[in-house]
Amino acid sequence: MNWDDDSILRWLEPLGGREGDLAEVFGETLTETSLEWRDGEIREARVRREQGTSARWRRGRSEQFASVAGADEAAVREAVRALRASAGREPLPIRAARGATPDAETEAGFPAAERTARRLAAILGRHAPRHAFTLRLRQTERRVVATGRPTASATRRLFSLEGRFTAVSRAGDEQRLFAFHAPMSDEALDELKTALADAAAPRDRAVPVPAGEADAILAGGCAAVLFHEILGHPLEADAGVSPLRALPEARVAVADLEVIDDARRLDLFGGYERDDEGTVPRPVKLVASGLVGSQLTDRAHAPAAGSTGHGRRSGPAEPPLPRGANVVVSGGATDPEEMLRRLGNGIWIDEFLGGSVEIASGSFRLRFPRARRVRRGRFADELGPGVLAGELLPTLEAIEPALGREVRAYRGLGWCARAGQVVPVGGAAPDLIIRRLGVRPEL
Repeated sequence: MNWDDDSILRWLEPLGGREGDLAEVFGETLTETSLEWRDGEIREARVRREQGTSARWRRGRSEQFASVAGADEAAVREAVRALRASAGREPLPIRAARGATPDAETEAGFPAAERTARRLAAILGRHAPRHAFTLRLRQTERRVVATGRPTASATRRLFSLEGRFTAVSRAGDEQRLFAFHAPMSDEALDELKTALADAAAPRDRAVPVPAGEADAILAGGCAAVLFHEILGHPLEADAGVSPLRALPEARVAVADLEVIDDARRLDLFGGYERDDEGTVPRPVKLVASGLVGSQLTDRAHAPAAGSTGHGRRSGPAEPPLPRGANVVVSGGATDPEEMLRRLGNGIWIDEFLGGSVEIASGSFRLRFPRARRVRRGRFADELGPGVLAGELLPTLEAIEPALGREVRAYRGLGWCARAGQVVPVGGAAPDLIIRRLGVRPEL
């Protein structure tokens, strides 16, 4: 996006005359390469390219927003012209559009697609030769020009592999789901290889999950999904009424529990250096020493201290909203064997397929593809797919103070949808024990 920032600021100047006014232009260029893999062969390849520009003006509680296709000077002028007209300001003069000069890398699709495909073919051939996967390589370039703030530009490359494969178990072949989301890097592919090998390991025949109430260990970093649902969403500044809103700085969990949202963790799927309003993010404590922490804010919902850098949008046609990025839980000093001993009897879960929360009530549901029964501190039966359910405040209160020593990135957490917007999110967490959760088989 070869924008003339000085010209854009002059066009926005009539909209930013008062202290507290917000006037900005946001542009995005997205390139996504999708490869459909079937049993070691690429059956379909697609390249998606999109460009868009939006302009926004906010004064007090009143907001005007305009979006157009394209990300060149003509698109910027069109968006600002529409914004100024809706705000009752003198319109920009119409100028003949100059042809956009496509970026060579964008025209070629995702720059690392061919090399990534070669490495992935070798990984799949060894660990999951029979499969149906979709590989997505996404690059987004974003630029924000706003009155009274420095121009911000950012590029992010993300890697997602989702689908199912056939694994050889002790009871015969079985279909297993697999999802892996990470920032694009050679290290991510090495990590994928390990994750896929673990997912393909032989297992015993699963028995149905017993319905009722159970104590549980959430292992392998998957506790990040729980906290994304019961802390991240309720503490987004536009979330409305939730059980946490009535308890500012109240104790809701053991003093050992520390949970933050840290967009600066670029090794996680939801990380970024600047949000979609150009703000440098700062870590936000969601729970600090067991006490309810702060909200995640964008510029429109920020207090006097300013935005926390969580203004995010799924694309240029959407205004920014306060959204979580990476939920990170601090570790403790307990090793896995001690965790099992402390659990005694219950279930052990290291993977979730997804989750949801009803923010006003705090009720949540998390789906898991499998689990292990634990009896007297030892692994027992394999359990089939099920649902973990509970209420926000009782669940926080039921977390044991003994937290696992190792904090692990959870790569199954990738895309989050709320209010019609889908944004990348990530997380990392230690193993932890929660007492008295509701469990039932998945229907």
